[in-house]
Amino acid sequence: MLKMTRMKMILIAILAGLSACASPLPDQADLLAANTVLARYEGTQFHPCRHMTALCPDRCDHAATLAHFRVLHNEHYQKLGQYGDEKMGEGETVMVDVLKDTPGQDASVAALISRLKPGDTVLMTIHHYYVQVEHSFFPVRPVVKIEQRY
Repeated sequence: MLKMTRMKMILIAILAGLSACASPLPDQADLLAANTVLARYEGTQFHPCRHMTALCPDRCDHAATLAHFRVLHNEHYQKLGQYGDEKMGEGETVMVDVLKDTPGQDASVAALISRLKPGDTVLMTIHHYYVQVEHSFFPVRPVVKIEQRY
């Protein structure tokens, strides 16, 4: 029988609950760039709040649990807008927040990441959107597709 640490069990329970949280992109979302990369999973790390605003640390929502991926090869790149992300190159790091609800990112992404072991290889597509919610404009970079490669 597999041994699971308490933290791993909590993480899996949280990820299982995310399926109800996956939010769609806002109506005002412009796709600026798309990168499809072959990447190696390097693990998941907790990134604490850096105390940069008056809301920190208890009301800011800056702390994150991020899955780290190292780009091995860029399979496909499209720049559709002037300010879109550049082509991801070999050795760059892609970080995916596995606990927060990222607009446009399906909960199955976090579920697949929870099953990965460091060293596993994935093919992932990351879109770069510029979205508007009421009077706020900001970038969103959801992972729209992820597949484990063997």
